[in-house]
Amino acid sequence: MKIGTLAFPADQQRKLERILNLSRARTYELTDTPQPGQVDLLVVFGEASLPLAGSFNLPDSHVVLADRSAPSASHPHLKVPFISSRVLRVLDAIAPLEPEPQPVPEPPAASQAQEAPAQPASPGQESTPVQDRTPETPAPTPEPVIPSAPVHERKPEPGPAAKADDNPFSKYESRIAEVQAQQAQQAADASAMEYSVLVVDDSAPMQQVLAKELSKLEQKINVDFADDGETALEKVAANHYDFIFLDIMMPGIDGFETCTQMRAMPALKKTPIIMLSSKTSPLDEVKGIMAGSSTYLTKPINPEEFQKVIKRVSRWVSEFQANRNQAQ
Repeated sequence: MKIGTLAFPADQQRKLERILNLSRARTYELTDTPQPGQVDLLVVFGEASLPLAGSFNLPDSHVVLADRSAPSASHPHLKVPFISSRVLRVLDAIAPLEPEPQPVPEPPAASQAQEAPAQPASPGQESTPVQDRTPETPAPTPEPVIPSAPVHERKPEPGPAAKADDNPFSKYESRIAEVQAQQAQQAADASAMEYSVLVVDDSAPMQQVLAKELSKLEQKINVDFADDGETALEKVAANHYDFIFLDIMMPGIDGFETCTQMRAMPALKKTPIIMLSSKTSPLDEVKGIMAGSSTYLTKPINPEEFQKVIKRVSRWVSEFQANRNQAQ
C-alpha cells in the first residue's frame, strides 16, 4: 500500500517510516512528496493541514490525521506521540482501495445470414424455394472404449521449494534481519557517543557514587561537579552538558529554584535534568516536575534503578544528537 504524508516534521517522518517497516500484515511504501492519484492512503500531520488533502480525491476513511487530539472530522486518527503498536493497528485495519471498475466492451453482434428477398415468380411459373447451402458435417464415429489397467497414483516427492515452505516464518526472516540490523546500528551509534554530565550535590560521597555508576555505561562520560545551585548555574552558562543530576536539598538556592533558572536558559530547554532527593514524598516529585525536571531518583541510589533511568536518559540524548546532526 502506497502512503503519502503531508505537513510532517522530518523527525516524525523518520519515526513513522521505522514503524511501518515493522508491519507484518501489509507492506507499506512511504513518500513525503505524494501526487494525486498515486497514493492509496494519506497521513496528514495536524488538523489545520487537512484541507491540503482535498486535491487527492480520497475518501475520509483513507485520509488519516496525526495529531495529539482526536479530529473533529470523520477521519482515522493516529495519536501523537506515535506508539508502534497503535499506529500499525490503525493502518492495518484500513481496507485497500478497490480499483474503479472499467467498462466492459459489448461483444460484437453475431453475424446473421441475411436471406435474399424472394423474387416474385413470373405468371404461370412456380417459385423455387431457396435451399440452405451450408454443407452438413457428418457426425463423428465414436471410438471404442478400451478399459485401461488401474494406475496407482504416486504422490510427488517434495522438492527444495516445498521443503522451504515448511517454515511458516520464512517470509518474516528478511524483515526480522533488517530490524535487527537497524537496532545493531543504533546501538553502535549510541556506544560511539560521548556525554558530558554535571553532578550538582553538596555531598562529596554522593558525587563519587554517581560518578561510579556513570562509569558503568558503554559511552565515554566526562563528569563535572558543583557543590551548590549558584555554582551549577555558572557552570551551565559557560559549558555544554548533555544531562544534569541535581540535588534538591543544598545550601543557598535549593534544587527546585536551580532547575527553574536552568530551564529559563534557551540552551537547556531540552537538556534532561534528573532530580535527587532523600525524601520519597509525592509532593517533592510534583514540585520537581513543575520546576522542569525530566525524571526523579531517590537517595541512597539503587544501582539497578539508576541504570534503568540513565539508559533511558542516554537514549533521549542520543536521539536528540542524531536529529541535530541530520538537521545540520
